[in-house]
Amino acid sequence: MVSATGLDSAAAQPHRRDIDGLRALAVLIIVVFHAVPALAPGGFVGVDVFFVISGFLITRIIAGEREAGVLSFARFYLRRARRILPAYVVVTAIVAAAGYALLMPRELQNFGWGLGGSGVFATNVVFAKTGGYFEPLAEQSPLLHLWSLAVEEQFYLVWPLLLAGLSVARLRRARLALVLVLAVLSLSAAQFVVASGDPRAAFFHLPFRAWEFLLGAALTLGVPPPRTPALASAALVAGLVMILGSVAGLSTATPFPGLSALPAALGAALAIWGGGLAGPVAAPLRWSPVVGLGLISYSLYLWHWPLLVFARLLAERPLTAAEGLAIAVASAGLARLTWRFVEQPWRGQAPAPRLRHLALGAAPLAIILGLGAAALAGAGLPGRLPPRVAEAAAQEERDVNPRRAACFDGAFQARGTPAACRPQGPVQVLVWGDSHGDAMTPGVAVWAARRGYGLQQSTGPGCPPLSDVRAVIMPARVNPLCGPMNASVLRDIARAPDLKLIVLAARWPLYAEAKPDYDINSPRVRVEDAKGPRGRVLPLDAALDRTLTAIAATGTRARVVVVGPVPELTFTPAICVARKRLLGLDEHLCDSAPSAGPLARATIAEGLISKALAKHPGVAMTRPADQLCHDGRCVTVLAGTALYFDDDHLSASGARRLVPGWLDAALSGP
Repeated sequence: MVSATGLDSAAAQPHRRDIDGLRALAVLIIVVFHAVPALAPGGFVGVDVFFVISGFLITRIIAGEREAGVLSFARFYLRRARRILPAYVVVTAIVAAAGYALLMPRELQNFGWGLGGSGVFATNVVFAKTGGYFEPLAEQSPLLHLWSLAVEEQFYLVWPLLLAGLSVARLRRARLALVLVLAVLSLSAAQFVVASGDPRAAFFHLPFRAWEFLLGAALTLGVPPPRTPALASAALVAGLVMILGSVAGLSTATPFPGLSALPAALGAALAIWGGGLAGPVAAPLRWSPVVGLGLISYSLYLWHWPLLVFARLLAERPLTAAEGLAIAVASAGLARLTWRFVEQPWRGQAPAPRLRHLALGAAPLAIILGLGAAALAGAGLPGRLPPRVAEAAAQEERDVNPRRAACFDGAFQARGTPAACRPQGPVQVLVWGDSHGDAMTPGVAVWAARRGYGLQQSTGPGCPPLSDVRAVIMPARVNPLCGPMNASVLRDIARAPDLKLIVLAARWPLYAEAKPDYDINSPRVRVEDAKGPRGRVLPLDAALDRTLTAIAATGTRARVVVVGPVPELTFTPAICVARKRLLGLDEHLCDSAPSAGPLARATIAEGLISKALAKHPGVAMTRPADQLCHDGRCVTVLAGTALYFDDDHLSASGARRLVPGWLDAALSGP
């Protein structure tokens, strides 16, 4: 988020160009992080810099007005609305229009959460519930970036009143100490939550971010200025080094925020503290082009992220570095226009607050809220699309395993596989796995039916077919039921004397922590070893080795086939076809995808599976990537049939077409 705090108040302090320069640095590292992540792996700390700047400036305004005896809370909030809302409403409205025009029903329904949240400055709450900031599902939301603006506005609701309370005569001498105590409590809480395995809450919610605002606020509440220009210069240099060090040294894999955010935030505070008196050392921050970038930083922040998201969506792939930088430059152009023709006309002294002023400010937000609610309630409003487009998009929801509701979406199968997922007669074929196992079941069913075999499906969300698993740990969620479920499947195997084939199918790269993570369902996952101390990760090869040993220990005579990783795409073929139809483009462009990313991710898991299978020569393996990927491309649509229902799961049609051949090839091998 880029702070939109300005010093347009009656008791404003002299304008500091070095702070505009610091804003420019912060927005630059954020935009580069989003456009070309490799250039600024920790660029997300730009938000932390802005929080400190915001806390400093807003506290300076409030404290200055209170000292001058002109503080009016009503005028303060009206001034904030005039500063924040014009650009916010214009950009959000344009993004909403683009979403309604370009997004398919499921995409628009997901978009509706962010859109509705933006209408009440609660996008941080929305994304805390629906996905972490570094998770791909969130990264595909055009309004993800508004989370930080929501945090800032929530701070503005609380802080003026709290600061007024801390400024009464009895507390005034202890005000700085109390603010620092609050900051330490907030930081400690953030670190505790991050360490407990729930960084999502600490990332998005105000109580765990308040310390950054308070760090900036403390600079105006009794911290003496540097005694000499040399000390000021040293503080500025140290602060900039700490910020840039965080940009270079952190990454999306870093547990964040909490203590990992402290260097950047403390660096911002040092830069603010020393920047005003630093003399020539601060000259780069005061350079006119840098100041100019700082002035448009709010609008630049508003524009850059939606443009990047829609560009990726239309390209159906990650952007190249050149494309990302080109969009960043285009965002700067739009930001300049927005600053000149939208932001500036509303700057200046706020009029006396009136009820009609509040109503005028709330009206566009109510419209935005309504658009979000309509997208959610209307299930993405498929009726707005031409029939051929809606038909193609619907395949994402319809072309799935018919058993899915009973054998996958329902309760975890810790107490045994439901009766609806078992054959009426003896079990002769067993599918054991997670959502990829569920997706492949229609193909296994075809193979089994040709031989008159009875099929059992034992699958659970996020539960790989691995024994000795205490829990599968995902961001903000621990699934302790995978271990009991898998234990029940092993009991089923032991009790099935007619069993002829066991198919192990899973999203193996997920459990191998394979990179890159570029699709909408690739959270970071840890498989906890049930035979070790809590927290110890069970590597995929070791887990599979144990599982195959456990299967053999049941005494079963069934053959075991491990279905290797299905190549994971950067787009959903059905949605790609639908969007190409919508835009009048060649839908055959969706028939294949570049293989470099999918193969890189699959190869890591294949290697670990092969390592485990080397100890079990009787177990067969099939490699879907070998069948689907050739000459630098992976097939996604075959003879008009989408082989995937999303970006990594086989569609029911794709499974029926592909899986029987995969099994035959695996079982006929040596």
